[in-house]
Amino acid sequence: MSERSTPPVGRPSRDGDGVPDDIRSDTWAHEVMHAEAEAARTPSIVNRIVAASLRQRLLVVLGAVAIAGIGLWSFQRLPVDAYPDLSPPMVEIITQWPGHAAEEVERLITAPVELQMNGLPGLRVMRSISLYGLSDVTLTFVDGTDNYFARQRVFERVPDVELPPGVSAGVSPLFSPSGLVYRYVLQSPDRSARDLHILQDWVIDRAYKSVPGVADLESLGGETMQYQVLIDPGKLAGAGLTVQDVATALDANNGNAGGGFYSEGGQFYYVRGLGRVATTEDIGNVVLAVHDGTPVLVKDIGQVVIGAAPRLGQFGYQKQNDAVEGVVTLRTGEQAQTVLKGIQQKTQELNNQILPKDVKIVPFYDRSDLIHLTTRTVEDNLLRGIVLVVIVLIFFLYDVRSGLIVAVTIPLSLMFAFICLDLRGIPANLLSIGAIDFGILVDGAVVMVENIYRRLADPEAERLGVIHTIIAAAAEVDRPIFFAVAVIIASFLPIYVLRGPSGKLFEPMADTTIFALIGALIVTLTVLPVLCAWFMRRGVRERRNPAYEWIRGLYARTLTRALARPW
Repeated sequence: MSERSTPPVGRPSRDGDGVPDDIRSDTWAHEVMHAEAEAARTPSIVNRIVAASLRQRLLVVLGAVAIAGIGLWSFQRLPVDAYPDLSPPMVEIITQWPGHAAEEVERLITAPVELQMNGLPGLRVMRSISLYGLSDVTLTFVDGTDNYFARQRVFERVPDVELPPGVSAGVSPLFSPSGLVYRYVLQSPDRSARDLHILQDWVIDRAYKSVPGVADLESLGGETMQYQVLIDPGKLAGAGLTVQDVATALDANNGNAGGGFYSEGGQFYYVRGLGRVATTEDIGNVVLAVHDGTPVLVKDIGQVVIGAAPRLGQFGYQKQNDAVEGVVTLRTGEQAQTVLKGIQQKTQELNNQILPKDVKIVPFYDRSDLIHLTTRTVEDNLLRGIVLVVIVLIFFLYDVRSGLIVAVTIPLSLMFAFICLDLRGIPANLLSIGAIDFGILVDGAVVMVENIYRRLADPEAERLGVIHTIIAAAAEVDRPIFFAVAVIIASFLPIYVLRGPSGKLFEPMADTTIFALIGALIVTLTVLPVLCAWFMRRGVRERRNPAYEWIRGLYARTLTRALARPW
């Protein structure tokens, strides 16, 4: 301390501010010693972090490199989507009653379902729609309700609903309105839309549902094949039968029966009654009645043909007037990136190994394209923002080294945020990452580096040493930087109080920004002082920025006038 307290001896000179250099140098040395004495007397955690970083410079740089590497790896595996899922927990009850008008469906199906579902725990809104042969009841629960808890409560009450004979209610798969992730069309030069629809129902539908994360697959287009009995009314009346008799006989004669087993020679033989029909001839040979020992068969009162169910719509694709489409939906809570990779692999497997050579699955909507566009947009915006901030920093700091050192805060803080998002499983989107303000991230870094640069530019820094000068300069601003970042972080905390769609929309943005601010604070207190100690050892001198000096002078004059007229 005796060496530091010795005042410099030399010829007094004056700078532009009119203060002699020896007086200013002695004053600055006194300020440095005072700052070090304050830090030593009341050492705070922030002061200790800065001092420890300067003592372990290599370890700090290795930690920064590790953050950059792990952050890049986390960003590559981070779930990315264009927008978050804002839908509340929902359960949809669908009941089909073919051939009945909407009035009957409303009175005999929709109303009983609504009455049974009233009073479910957490139920907020219940809406329904009744159409020809279809009842759809949608239950919306309060935000925060577990999806599987809501579905379990619905499953418990569905069996108690009183429905017409032969009608059963079903619960739709667990997916949200924004869960559509993949759409494709089947194409073949030779096969009809009916043949493609059969492949869709019996091969492709089951293959896609085996992919983890897929909620359901909806089919559109093509005719639904049916085995039809075209009854001749005259022959039916002559046999003394009704249409209901034919339907009952067909239903009773289309099933296998078990007859137990018997043992012979130490072996068991199972008895089976085979009655399931397999061809149109089997249907025609079903016995409807026996008159005077003569059986009346289905083929005696009508004709058995292969036809199609009545169509309520048609799907067209480009030049195909009658095409077959498949719509793959994502299960709620799954990551679109991971599920889409499995869907794409399954598509390749179906096209190359399972489907006939003349049938191909041609996707025309894939959300991975939107995800890739979102990723590219985020990367481009981040790159442009970093370049713009670097240019502005160099202009105002008037030193390339200082600008580049401050700019290091941006990528490192973003990498730190990506690591935290990956650990918590929070997906990134355009709003959460694109809303990051680089100016806020580098705010504390600018204050730290500018103060270090100003202290190192003084000739007295050579006598005191670079490390001691940086510690003293950091001690002047580290606490204000810490509390300034803490205040900014506190301003984002009310976002976590939001509920409903607004909370789901803005919480990822708050998470990303807070993680980035914490990363920027860590970099400012550890990495930046080390970089200043390495790259500002020589050639640091205070430069005058004409634009900045003019702005500062204008501010000084304005402030003087304001202080002179406080009221």
